[in-house]
Amino acid sequence: MKLHGSVEDNLNAAVRSARRLRGQPIYPDTLCYWGELLDHARRDRPSEYPGENQLVGRLIIELEAEMAGRDDEPGLCSKSVAG
Repeated sequence: MKLHGSVEDNLNAAVRSARRLRGQPIYPDTLCYWGELLDHARRDRPSEYPGENQLVGRLIIELEAEMAGRDDEPGLCSKSVAG
């Protein structure tokens, strides 16, 4: 997955966007990107940095909660953002 900035920065941006867009429709590609970002963040958590690991873990939980509260279904992603 190609990110612009750190995993933490991308998770923060996704959480902010998800909160801002509560109750509004979200593009399926955005939901797919968020799902792939979560997968990437879970795989690549920086275990050698406990403080950062806890922060990334908290952001993962926050984004999961925001996504779980949505009625949107990401379905099959039309294209992969992995790279």
